[in-house]
Amino acid sequence: MARMPKLGGKSVSGKKLPEFTWNADLIEFDGPLVSLFKSDRDADALFVWVDCDRYKNRWCIVQVVRSNLRGYLNAEIALRDLFEQAGDLYFFDVGPSGRRSNFVVSTIGIVPQSYLPAADSMLDDSVATDAARRLASEGTSSCVFNLDGELYLDDISAIPKLIQQLYSFHYGLTHSYRPAVRDKLTEIMGKWRGGVNAVNIFTGLKSVIPSIHRPQITELHYASPGHIKLDALPDLTQHIDAALNRISDDQNFERMQELYSSIYDYFKREELSGFDDVDVSKATQITNRQSGDLEGFFNVFFDALGWSSYSDSFRGLDPSPLARMRVLLAYYRRLRQLREFVGQGKLRLQS
Repeated sequence: MARMPKLGGKSVSGKKLPEFTWNADLIEFDGPLVSLFKSDRDADALFVWVDCDRYKNRWCIVQVVRSNLRGYLNAEIALRDLFEQAGDLYFFDVGPSGRRSNFVVSTIGIVPQSYLPAADSMLDDSVATDAARRLASEGTSSCVFNLDGELYLDDISAIPKLIQQLYSFHYGLTHSYRPAVRDKLTEIMGKWRGGVNAVNIFTGLKSVIPSIHRPQITELHYASPGHIKLDALPDLTQHIDAALNRISDDQNFERMQELYSSIYDYFKREELSGFDDVDVSKATQITNRQSGDLEGFFNVFFDALGWSSYSDSFRGLDPSPLARMRVLLAYYRRLRQLREFVGQGKLRLQS
């Protein structure tokens, strides 16, 4: 087998490129050929296999924007078009150990023609993986959160941030069938056996939400009343709205607060951590009795939020009821903050 050609372009250090997180394989044949990745800069990229020799495989990183990714998944835009619109193309080689090397930044005009996809390189059903088809089938639509009352700059910052965090949580639970999402949730919750900053579960999940599923602000209007209009997965915003509706009812909120206080008292009495957004220096070992108690709290909490459909999938992510309880507490604290905006008349419910 002939060695791969030397690439035209500029050699770069791999350390200067973003960190990429695998999201899904879109085309496979004896291994992945086109895969979707997410960078630590919240940008999507396709990793496309282009060549190999007896020693290494060569890949191309093709940066892709939200609209083009959606078009490619829907078989409306060819892979060749994504190469042409990406601007800089980044190549690297991978050896048997999995180590990446020989990073080169190039442009479409000077790379070997054999590295470029055909003009009709559509992601149709004949080549798409099940993961690609499922990503394509989940369409976003317009979702609205109504604003009112006296809003300040920090309110405009806080409300979308809380919505984003709750959205990430629901995305994780409803998409735990996807290996990338499930692995990230399992990783985060595993760390929570010993405690970790609560923000990490929400920021961690963002790393496996492709741009086509992220809530994108399409309109921000405030004129008493106003609104935040998002292009997002409608079932996830409905989950947020339903949970907010539940605790916006005074009687339901009082019951939730009593439950929260009971769990808080239990954690203090049993010398367990999990209420503050701080790191815990060592793992917390729990007894069988504590495990049973926490499992009971978990069941009551899920019933109170009306999440019976989530219960089994959430349990499957981590066997530790302490880790699961910590995650629920982190979610509830953020939901309660959003409720305060409802009580102040700054955020109005849909129903």
